[in-house]
Amino acid sequence: MNDQGANTSGKHGSSDEGLMKRLFDDPRHSTRLQALREVEDEEVLLKVASTDSSELVRQSAVERISDQEALKQIANSDPDYYVRLAAVKKITDPNVLADIVLNCQFDYYICKDALSNIRSNDVLASLLEGLTDRDIKSAVVRGITDQDMLADIACCNSDFYVRSDALKKITDQDVLARIARNDSDYYVRALAVQQITDPEVIVDIALNDSDYYVRGQAVTRIQDVEVLKKVIISDDDFDVRKRALSNISDPEVLAQLQNELSDAYILRKIKNHLDNLQAQL
Repeated sequence: MNDQGANTSGKHGSSDEGLMKRLFDDPRHSTRLQALREVEDEEVLLKVASTDSSELVRQSAVERISDQEALKQIANSDPDYYVRLAAVKKITDPNVLADIVLNCQFDYYICKDALSNIRSNDVLASLLEGLTDRDIKSAVVRGITDQDMLADIACCNSDFYVRSDALKKITDQDVLARIARNDSDYYVRALAVQQITDPEVIVDIALNDSDYYVRGQAVTRIQDVEVLKKVIISDDDFDVRKRALSNISDPEVLAQLQNELSDAYILRKIKNHLDNLQAQL
């Protein structure tokens, strides 16, 4: 019995030695791949993943590794994109994925794949201040679903583009109104105006915002003839007045405006508008 056990042990030792020889010494990557299928030991898989010259062999090894820190190291350092991608796909810890995003900003696609596996709004939001790449920041914001968090980003983030990306995902009308009235950047205010449904808020912005572009965006959303007339008569920007004019299709109202105005440019626009309306009859 002892001799039989010794012989069996010897055969296993010989078999393991042959496997390791094929795995680490054979020059053909196809042979190394075949040998890899027989390996169960994660330490051996890690060694293959970090030392084999073939990206196909390294990728195959990575796909069978579960150690999160080891996968993080591979995702951060392997020279081949597909090996790094295989590592990212095996990582489930959102904090490890976040570290990869911060360390791999030079590789947008790896970051994008890492971000797609992060389900935590808190982890995603925490990345924003540490990122410098605009496209990766946008990908982070696209992954955030919490409305309160998006509102905080849209109102307070130091990066205009990040605020804009967050704003596009906000549906809370109170938050949109607050941003449209108070954001320091005219373009962010204009974006908010485009998403607001409350006509009173839109009218208020059309009449009172300090920037002509924001007022113009609001005016295009207004159908109330009396408000449009007020804009045409009182706004100091020609483009805003022209936008208001284009929303009026009643010839009688346009004729009234002709009698109330003296601005040659806007009178010419009113005449052209009347002519176009007449031609459509």
